[in-house]
Amino acid sequence: MNKVWSLAEVKALLKETGERAGMPCEDVPVTISTKMVKTMGTFYFKIKEGKLLPHEFRFAEVLLSGRYEEGVVREVILHEYAHFYANVKDQVNHHHDEVFKETCLKLGIGSHTYFKELVPQVKKKGYLLYCSSCKKEVARRRRVDTVRSILRGKVSSCCQAKLLAKGAIF
Repeated sequence: MNKVWSLAEVKALLKETGERAGMPCEDVPVTISTKMVKTMGTFYFKIKEGKLLPHEFRFAEVLLSGRYEEGVVREVILHEYAHFYANVKDQVNHHHDEVFKETCLKLGIGSHTYFKELVPQVKKKGYLLYCSSCKKEVARRRRVDTVRSILRGKVSSCCQAKLLAKGAIF
């Protein structure tokens, strides 16, 4: 198990990086999201009256949970700080352009634009539809209203028998 990061530790790293880079970000809120699964971190901003205003740093709970090595977590946090720095400095959204990549190199992180580690697959609740005659699995669905609709109007293709459903995790 790797280091589990707290919100205070994330804020401390952002503060330290901001002081080192000459652009503090202490006033920008930092949140941890349980809903982020594929994206590990984001920097949000708003544009008001032609001015780019930092809004929030958001990081995935799975990133900070100890599943990834400390170096990987640091790089994601610094990657999001690089977005903050490049965007706020020039008042332009740089996405992953050359200005952003130069900022990454100044901060001592890689300039790649994607999360290179394996993202763990999260199993979700759903429903298995199967033939009432031969018990063969016919379909998988996540939404209960879709399952009800299929059960009302469809029959299995294997035996032309009624379909049944049972809850499952897949």
